[in-house]
Amino acid sequence: MRTPRELEIVLNGPVGPQRIRDDTIVIDSDGWYRTLTHSATYSAANEILFSNLDKKDPDAHIDAIFAEYRQHGLPLSWCVYPWTQPADLGKRLLARGATGSNIRAYLAETSLPLKVVDGVDVERVNPSLTEGLEAFMSILSSGYALPADEEAFRRSRYRQLIAEPNPVMHLFIARYDGAIVGCAAMIVKEDSAHLTSSSVLPAFQGRGVFQSLQATILATLRDMGIALATGHANDKSAFWVERFGFKLIYSYTIYEVECTSLIG
Repeated sequence: MRTPRELEIVLNGPVGPQRIRDDTIVIDSDGWYRTLTHSATYSAANEILFSNLDKKDPDAHIDAIFAEYRQHGLPLSWCVYPWTQPADLGKRLLARGATGSNIRAYLAETSLPLKVVDGVDVERVNPSLTEGLEAFMSILSSGYALPADEEAFRRSRYRQLIAEPNPVMHLFIARYDGAIVGCAAMIVKEDSAHLTSSSVLPAFQGRGVFQSLQATILATLRDMGIALATGHANDKSAFWVERFGFKLIYSYTIYEVECTSLIG
């Protein structure tokens, strides 16, 4: 059973400065939260997190949204939750050429007794040293196949965010027997943190690297006096997150459409 406060914290977990480019337009009104980024070829930079479609003619409204992104040649991702209206929005997006990915949204108390596994060492990226950020980006890009413009943006934006006097973003890298094989990040909010950007090289998965990264982040948050952490995981990561003791708050689907597939 989730509480309204838990739902609010987890829903807003992905919202943050790490996602916003200089040219990103944020539409945050009337039940909508979406971004439009002219410089981005990555769908997550052109994302509808919350939507409020016209109840009388949702199809016309969907087509208008699609046309807005299409005229700029941009991809689009659209988050659809169990309570999203119309109830068959996912089917309507699929009919327009979208593909869906299942996501599970979690909440965890930072007091979870996760441990760093023997043979794994985790360190926070020092903002004054280029090597740590480059290692982080190398692991992240290998796991997510980021397009060049998205990788360049994240490298610049992450460098900025981790170097602030009271940084809202912290990056971590993990070593296994001395080799850098994993990465993860956290975004610090008012009374919680959002865990994101986790990746482990395939050859080192199942060796406690992911657990050690999460354990270190939770310990860091405890030291900061932050009691709650959120995370949104795909099916592969969700298996481990649930084993670690994170609480499932809800599941949803992200529908992605490439600009060449948009119809209206």
